[in-house]
Amino acid sequence: MDRIITDLGVIKYPNGDPDSSTLSAEKIPLLREEALAAQSADIAVVSGASDTSHAFIKSLQAALLAAG
Repeated sequence: MDRIITDLGVIKYPNGDPDSSTLSAEKIPLLREEALAAQSADIAVVSGASDTSHAFIKSLQAALLAAG
């Protein structure tokens, strides 16, 4: 049986400075939508948010592995 990703939540956003908070608030929803559409962590890095994108993808990969 194939598993389906039905939702993704982000437990902790980067908030070290106002720019990080703003960037995360703008880009993480885009990453979330991409992952839901792809049904995997095989998604593109969002322009202007490479560190955030890589962290999101790495976290999602770990969660998918843990879920089996």
